[in-house]
Amino acid sequence: MSADETNPDFDNAEALDDGELMIDESGEGEGEEEEGSPAELQQAAQAIDFVCLPIACTNEGKGAPLAMGIQRWWAQELAEAGGKAAAPVFTALHEQQGRKIPALMIFREPWTDQRALEGIQRFANARRGLVTDMHVQEDQLQVSARMVELNGSGEGASLTTLEQWAFAGTPEELPAKLFELQQGIANRLGLAATSKTWQEAFGSENIQALVSFLVGLGNLSALQGRCVPTTSEQLLSPLMDALARAPEMDAAMQALHAMVDILIGGQPDQGAIPLSIQALNIAAQRRKGDQGAWHHLALALRRVGDVGSAVQAFQQALNLNPQNPAVAATFIDTLRSAGDVENAFKVAQFAVENGNEGPVVFAQLGSLLIENDQFDQAEPFLRRAVEEGQVPSAYGDLANVLWDTAETEPAKIREDKEEALALLAHAIEQPSLAKSSLDMLLDLHEEEKLESATRMLLRAAEKHPQNATVLRYGASMYLDGDNPLAARPYLEKILALPRRSLDDDAFARRSMLALDIEDFEDRYDAVIDAVRGDDPKGKQNAAKFLRELIARDPRYWQPHLLLALAVRGSDGDTAALAHLMDAVRLRPNDAEVRSLLAIILRKLGRPREAVDHLRAVVAINPRDVEPVIALASCMRDANLFDEARQVCTAALQMIPDHPEFKRILDGLPPPRERQN
Repeated sequence: MSADETNPDFDNAEALDDGELMIDESGEGEGEEEEGSPAELQQAAQAIDFVCLPIACTNEGKGAPLAMGIQRWWAQELAEAGGKAAAPVFTALHEQQGRKIPALMIFREPWTDQRALEGIQRFANARRGLVTDMHVQEDQLQVSARMVELNGSGEGASLTTLEQWAFAGTPEELPAKLFELQQGIANRLGLAATSKTWQEAFGSENIQALVSFLVGLGNLSALQGRCVPTTSEQLLSPLMDALARAPEMDAAMQALHAMVDILIGGQPDQGAIPLSIQALNIAAQRRKGDQGAWHHLALALRRVGDVGSAVQAFQQALNLNPQNPAVAATFIDTLRSAGDVENAFKVAQFAVENGNEGPVVFAQLGSLLIENDQFDQAEPFLRRAVEEGQVPSAYGDLANVLWDTAETEPAKIREDKEEALALLAHAIEQPSLAKSSLDMLLDLHEEEKLESATRMLLRAAEKHPQNATVLRYGASMYLDGDNPLAARPYLEKILALPRRSLDDDAFARRSMLALDIEDFEDRYDAVIDAVRGDDPKGKQNAAKFLRELIARDPRYWQPHLLLALAVRGSDGDTAALAHLMDAVRLRPNDAEVRSLLAIILRKLGRPREAVDHLRAVVAINPRDVEPVIALASCMRDANLFDEARQVCTAALQMIPDHPEFKRILDGLPPPRERQN
């Protein structure tokens, strides 16, 4: 089987003892990982009544990826037909370079009843299973399988064979034989057939594409079992081969969606992210009408900070079907996050005008209309977002529109404001509370002195104690009032949360310092002025105060940055670099920290390290040209000529004839010179 040669054999284990169970069920989500929590996996295991056990590879373990793919495909087809089937992956901890990692348990000996019993009994409610042995050679494959039923339980349990299948053949005969066996199992389980032919079942009649797909499906099972049996390139290669041979093969694309998410999330090697994005790009180009492929590519590009390319992919996806709410909503959010409000507005209008009725899209359009001072036009969209989708952000935005009512009659004004307060009260009780409602409540508390707004803010903090942003607004209510010390419990709760944003964390830490240090705000402002000034004595005094702050709270990021700026002139770049590394560890999304790090690293002759920081700066400020110029020139200095050429070429497409990009591009050696 030539497709098997793309992967080496997986790690081997001979028994189920002490192994961990991972469930590979059917139906990969588009662009979604299938990683579940232990509780979710346990719940899924409880629902299973039919187990496709791992296929034993009796020719010294050869063909393991193919075997795992076949096992998974059978289970997927049965689940699609309505069966409660699973294709489990068994793993055991394996020592590698001094640490324990999960390794696949590949069975090289034929299944015995005892081992099969142990495997099936991992599923509390499973009563039947498929026990399969496979012998793979280069041009021949032999399979023997039997469907068994579990009798009794515990140590007295036994297996009864209900039906047996066996076949041998060449790769060309494999798809038909696999389909025939799957149909036999489905018939035994009382399931209706979902496909009439193997070509229909696989979505292609290309034999080599099917073999590659099955190997890729096996790779996916390994990844979802938390095992990384080979490099990202080898993991992706079979699925890419399948799509190259049979672009129409939806099953291969679904597997690629799931694999890419795992690779980008887990990063098993340095090439995982670029290779995954390349794979999605190639797949989208081959499947030009596949909106899901373009959308997933856009999401992956956005995730790694390439907003420009992400926008292009989003545009391709949206053009294929403007009515898709998820595509439109993520596209609008991406543009808005990048600061491109004008184009976000245009995309929202385009989507709605072309029949998109997604509540989130309505909410986004309403919010953008408010930013454009079109309050009356925003109201109907926000109402639909609230009524049809209970979109959290729409409550606060609609309350904002109603509070600033254009009505002139006192009765109508009162009615609109009462409705606005009712919306805010309702928003607080929802599972998710948006910033728009919190902003509105804080404004009403501070500007209008409304006691009902104050009570709602307190209620919000009580209702959402695990939401750091909600707690932040509760603290702000006191910090800006007459009793700032009352904010301390809220700040302590924020810092105790296991999950909080960088902004919420920084807010809480700075606010705690302000409560503990007399005249903190005035002294801190003076430090910032001194650090950014030219007086050496002022910098020394600032550095002393900053060290005191760091001693009090070493996890507040800004004093580390300011200290680096304060000591750079007197103690040198190396001293500043140490403080900046502390700052970037605590605040990885700050462009000033990253930019200064890049400048110092380049000055110290470490351009490759500087490139990583400049990539982050570009991702943070995608519409700023200067960081892109710095990135391209730094790549050139680091001898990353291909990457520099790609950056300059892409930039010149957006900004034709830009002199800096042309200069850098002209200074790069030709590709052929580097190859010689």
